Amino acid sequence: MSKKMMIGVGVGFLLAAGIAAAAKKGPSAPSPDMWAKKMHEKMEAMPDDFPPKMMFHNVEATRANTEEILALLRREGSERTEAAAGAQS
Repeated sequence: MSKKMMIGVGVGFLLAAGIAAAAKKGPSAPSPDMWAKKMHEKMEAMPDDFPPKMMFHNVEATRANTEEILALLRREGSERTEAAAGAQS
């Protein structure tokens, strides 16, 4: 191989390695917390009767109701367990 060809291959290799490193270092995806914050801000800017906003708030309300129901069931289950233990004594 000639000297020019060796230099060209070397430069090409370095260029390819640089491009690969730059692509790997590129912008990363936003974190889930950042995405949720931006989504919440955009939802708040929408009109109250906008269907996606209504669905978004309904999901939050359903989640809150589910947590409340689970807490009640846990409390009720522990009361039953205590009553059953008292009846066995």
